[in-house]
Amino acid sequence: MPAVASALPGVLAAGLDMPLEWVVGLGLALFAVGLLGVTCRRNILIMLLSIEIMLNAANVVLVGFSRVHSELSGQVFVFFSMTVAAAEVAVGLAIVIALFRLRQSTDVDDANELRDVDYGPVPALMLEGQDQHHDDHDHDEHGHGGHGHGDHGHGDDSDPSHDPGTAAPVGAAGEA
Repeated sequence: MPAVASALPGVLAAGLDMPLEWVVGLGLALFAVGLLGVTCRRNILIMLLSIEIMLNAANVVLVGFSRVHSELSGQVFVFFSMTVAAAEVAVGLAIVIALFRLRQSTDVDDANELRDVDYGPVPALMLEGQDQHHDDHDHDEHGHGGHGHGDHGHGDDSDPSHDPGTAAPVGAAGEA
């Protein structure tokens, strides 16, 4: 290990620590690669990956400064940053999958065209399980359909289900 320490000035003999300049240089290089990927590529997946590289570059620098100052606050912030990055990847991939199903492409130009598409009028909403023929007749407060309060369905020839020769309809039994 002494050969490594003499070859790399500023690095401890154990090889566990790096000078802060190297950490910042690594973070700067990672950020530049991510920025280059976002600006030069047209594939949404590559752009999402490049944004993650940029976030990790910032995390590397935060951990480096946290190590130099012997505080855990930078490392705790990196933990929260990684949690937000994981949520961002989940939402971003869901959007990319939806875009791919709609356009069969992951090109950014196809995503820009989404705002220009007219899908026509929105159809009217229908409640599930709604009875379409239920509103064809009136109801009184007792739940009897189509009859007034006084006659209770007796002697009404307009109702084909109520024939004097048949049994009384359901709900009319015991109402005479």
